[in-house]
Order: sequence, then structure tokens, then C-alpha cells
Amino acid sequence: MRVLLTQHAASAHLYLMVPIAWALKSAGHDVVIAGQPDIVDGIRRTGLTGVSVGVLSDVAARLAALPPDQHIYGSGHDLTEERAEVLTYPYVRDCLAAWASPLAFDLITDQSMYDDLVEFCRAWRPDLVIWDSITFPGPVAARACGAAHVRTTFGRDHWARMRDLFLTLRGDRDEDPVADWLTAKLGRYGCGYDEDLVLGQATVDTMPRWARFPLAMDHTYLPARYIPHNGPAVVPDWLIPVADRRRVCFTLGVSGAEMWAGQGSIALTDLFDAVADLDVEVIATVSPDRLPPGVKAPDNVRLVDFVPLNSLLPSCAAIVHHGGTGTTCTALAHGVPQLIVPAQLYDERGIALALAGQGAAVVVEPGDLTGDTLRKGLISLLDGPSYAAAATRLQRDAADTPSPADLVSDLENLVAARRER
Repeated sequence: MRVLLTQHAASAHLYLMVPIAWALKSAGHDVVIAGQPDIVDGIRRTGLTGVSVGVLSDVAARLAALPPDQHIYGSGHDLTEERAEVLTYPYVRDCLAAWASPLAFDLITDQSMYDDLVEFCRAWRPDLVIWDSITFPGPVAARACGAAHVRTTFGRDHWARMRDLFLTLRGDRDEDPVADWLTAKLGRYGCGYDEDLVLGQATVDTMPRWARFPLAMDHTYLPARYIPHNGPAVVPDWLIPVADRRRVCFTLGVSGAEMWAGQGSIALTDLFDAVADLDVEVIATVSPDRLPPGVKAPDNVRLVDFVPLNSLLPSCAAIVHHGGTGTTCTALAHGVPQLIVPAQLYDERGIALALAGQGAAVVVEPGDLTGDTLRKGLISLLDGPSYAAAATRLQRDAADTPSPADLVSDLENLVAARRER
């Protein structure tokens, strides 16, 4: 079958989809990945076929140029909100409306991506469209060409949780901002709205099972093991010998650099103060030219512009990071205890607290972050055997999840069932 995968121009989102794409390719299917021009070189480096759709996203520059009240992060509408006392019907309705608007989804993928993706799909005729869960040109193009479609998660599935809550709380009210938004998108191509356009005909979930929200609605989740993919890389020579002391990784992931111009939740000066006198080797994925003026890295800190986490983490006793999905799940895959200072891009705090609840992480809130609190947290993580034991347990749980290769038959069956209707 022909399979189209699509995501907006964010490397972290592309990397989550690559193992699924290669599993389908290896099973003999014709696979194409569609993305905005900014991500086409990244698609090409996966070894898979790409197609450019829409105009440049340039989302980091556009976010930086907008006043806070003109994008979702400054709007007061938090899709990851979980406090019951806040989740009233008006809040949930208005939150969904804000995301399905120029504040969020239309900022990430504009009309040009919808038009180009629909045109490509109507010409290429995919049997299946797999779309990143905030890339709505995917389901619209699937409907326009008659393809089956599923979405993929990029973290805990707050969009489904909030949609489920909206449908539960709405009662007999005759309003639905998400349906209205999608109906307008679909009408441009002569298509009608259906509820499966909101969450897909199924959801491929690469998050751990303990991170999945229970839903009142009937929706199919297809669990798939998270497979780390860090892009093309070569293992550096210094990483090959066995470390002579405990190794700690420090990273702020790729989304911070792409979305927020390198701003992260952890200042390098705090990191340096925390580890300078510890008997550890710290590998910090930070370019040396990003050091603040007058700041020198301690002797036990190695600064590297990039090293694949999938190659580095097997040698690490701990990782310090911002709570991004790719970093968190790569550490889970390798059974590495985690110290998380949550960023504020999506659900970093939520997943950090959930992981701490599983016993495999220490969380330092950004407002409490100093060199001393970071140091105490890291010592606790390194010297407390319960963290390593919990991380190993979660690693085994992850390994028991069906692989992307196992997922292929589920996707084939879904397409076959749609054809029989």
C-alpha cells in the first residue's frame, strides 16, 4: 500500500515518526513523508522519500516576533491543564477553540500546507495517511483523497483528553469550536466533517502505557514501542572506551533550539555550579560557543555540539534535561534515571511528575533551580538505588511494547477494513 506520513517542521516530531516509516518501508510498502520546506532536508537525511508542502514555517522567528497574547503560549489556554477545579466547561471549550485557531494550529501549519498536501494526495492516492497529532493538514488531505488515516502522539495525549472532556461536559449544547474549524477547512475541498478527523481513525501511541489517559469515548490506541532516532550521526571516538567514573548526560533537546532559539530551562552556570566538585563526567550537548562571556566549563564537563543520545545514554548513570518527549523516552528505553527541570513548551512538567511518580526521576521546579538544588537532586539520583531500579523496571515495560514492525499488520488491517466498508 501507499503510505503518506506528515508532520510540521519540527525535528523532534519527525524523529518520532521515522521508525514507523521505516517499519512500513521494510515491510514492502511505498512510503513518503510530507513536510514544510524547513524540514525537507531532515526528511532526506532519514533515507526516506520526502515531498515539500506549503511555504516555510519559520515558526521560531514568528513566535519571537509575536506579542505573547497572539500565540498559544501566552494566551492562558493550557491544553495540559489537569486541575479539576479549573476544567469547567467554558475553560475546556475555550481552550480547544484557542488551539484550533491562528493562535496555535494555524500558526504551525498555514493554508498553503493544506492546499499542497491535498493536491499531492489527490494525485498520489495514498491508502493510508499517518499524521502528527497537531498537523491537521494530514486528516484533511486524507478525507479529500479518501484515504484511511491515523495519528501519532508526540507526548501524553492531552488533545484527546481535552476533547473527551469537552464531549462529556457539553451535554445538549449546540456548539463545537473544533468541528466548526475543521468544517471550514474541509469545505474548501468539497468535503464534510466527521468526528474521526479530530483524533484519527486510530492513534499510534509511542508513550508508555502508564502515561495514557483514560477516555470515556470509544477510541482505538495502537501501542508502539518508542524507538530512539536522533538523526544521522557518527559515534565519536571518545565515547567508545568505557568511562572510568559515573557519566551524566546534560541536554535540552532539539525543540528548544528550533522553537525558542536555544533558550532552555537550565542555565549552564547552574549546571557548572552543581557538578564542579562531583566525581562524575558530564557530557553536555551544548556548543562551546554558547557559553556566556567569562564562563568556563569545569574540568569534568565535556561540551559537545551534538552526540546521539541513543549512543551516549547506555554509558550514563543519569541524565539531566528539560522534560521533552524524545529525551524522556530515549532515557526510558535505556533505563537511565532522570533529573528533570521542566521547560514550558508543552507537557514537560506533567510528564516529569508522572515519571517521578513511577520512581525513576527527580524533579526540580524551574523556580527552585539553583546550582545547589540541582546538585542535591543529582546526588540523590546517583546515590539512591531505588531510582536505578525503577528505571530498569520501566525499561523492561517499554521493551514489552509491540515494536513498529509489529504495528505494520495493525495498520494493514485498518486499511483493509476501511476498503471493505
